[in-house]
Amino acid sequence: MPSSSPETHADPQSFLRTGPGSGLHAHAPQATGTRNAPLEAPATAFPAPVPPDEITIRLQGWPDFAALAVRIDPTAGEANGAFADGLWRSLQSMAAQHSGISFDWAAGLYGLVLPGLNAHEAATAAQQIQTELGRSFQDSISVGISTFPQLDFSNLDALQNACKALDHAAFYGPGHMVAFDAVSLNISGDYFYQEGRLEAAITEYRAALGLDPNHVNIHNSLGICLAQTEDRDGARAAFEDARRLDPNEAMAPYNLGVLCLLDKKPERALEWFQQAYALDTRTFEIPFQIGKLLSEQKAWAEAIPYLEKAIQIRAASGPAHTLLGRCHASLGQTHPAIAAYQRAVKINPYDAAALSALGSLYDVKGENPEICVTFCRQSVALSPDNGLYRLRLARLYHKHNQLERALAEYESATALGCDASHQIADIQEQLSSASKGEQCCA
Repeated sequence: MPSSSPETHADPQSFLRTGPGSGLHAHAPQATGTRNAPLEAPATAFPAPVPPDEITIRLQGWPDFAALAVRIDPTAGEANGAFADGLWRSLQSMAAQHSGISFDWAAGLYGLVLPGLNAHEAATAAQQIQTELGRSFQDSISVGISTFPQLDFSNLDALQNACKALDHAAFYGPGHMVAFDAVSLNISGDYFYQEGRLEAAITEYRAALGLDPNHVNIHNSLGICLAQTEDRDGARAAFEDARRLDPNEAMAPYNLGVLCLLDKKPERALEWFQQAYALDTRTFEIPFQIGKLLSEQKAWAEAIPYLEKAIQIRAASGPAHTLLGRCHASLGQTHPAIAAYQRAVKINPYDAAALSALGSLYDVKGENPEICVTFCRQSVALSPDNGLYRLRLARLYHKHNQLERALAEYESATALGCDASHQIADIQEQLSSASKGEQCCA
């Protein structure tokens, strides 16, 4: 069932994963919105199947080589067997020219390993293949390149790294070529993140920082994964590194604020969020979190401008409208409160908080009692364990002399932490008096 209440707690989706101008960041869940959405890419090449044994055995004796992962671009006609045949002949020719290996790796994916070549030389070889094919065909290929040795990657790792580079190339569109780098690992780390394999993602991000220790977005991604594995100290250090590298980027202070929420330190979280807002007024999550925390502190008037800013950025956010309604209602501003709650319900008809508040506020306005009761009933049905919603429904029943129903809801509200003992005693006395009066009449 859809969410029934505002976003009031930090969770994995509360972190910001990308910032303005941060570059490619593939396959990553985007906090609570679509900020810097990556370009569309074809199905990933990584992880690719392990090549045949005869390929891996030959690689054992090569001290250095360049590995190329080659894929026919999705714009190419699937039925164009002539292009695939032409590509295969070009790969075989290039392998023979350099005493290398070419192999059919997977559906639409080919491998080429050239001993003794560096990344630049391998790129030249790949460009030669692209040029040859371009003379006869309109179709195109994309290429990922990696080299061995590099860091502590094995020779088999180098083959997979070529596939990571190929996935990286896909974000630039058909016909592109990319040499394996930190962003390639960032993308594969995001692949593992999306799969829920956080330890594997952490390994990728750490390796990426081995290639580029100053990449702000990778420090940020690493921090998010560490936070979700309960390594809060490691996460904080990663976010601090990101903040040190780019003091003008809002992601790091915002994510430090989320860490403070996880640590039950809302006051410190608010300070971080406000620092982030001073750097970035365009990202929904930042003013939304500020407005939410201020409303939790009952600073209703202060919260309103931030929530209005959040709604200006993302008008379809039901939780922001609900919180704005709560602020107006708490200040006695009935009409703007009703308007905000109505927008929230229009966006999400299952928003129990907005439904309950609307039922109560409509009653204040003197609306049809049945309408008021209907909204409050719906809220209780959606969130039966919320004492406030039951208390509001009980008051409506009580006001309209539906005493037994009111009593049941007051008792439930009290059991859920909203003390209604005085109302319960009052109704019990009324019911008792009515029962005695009926006995006397009889």
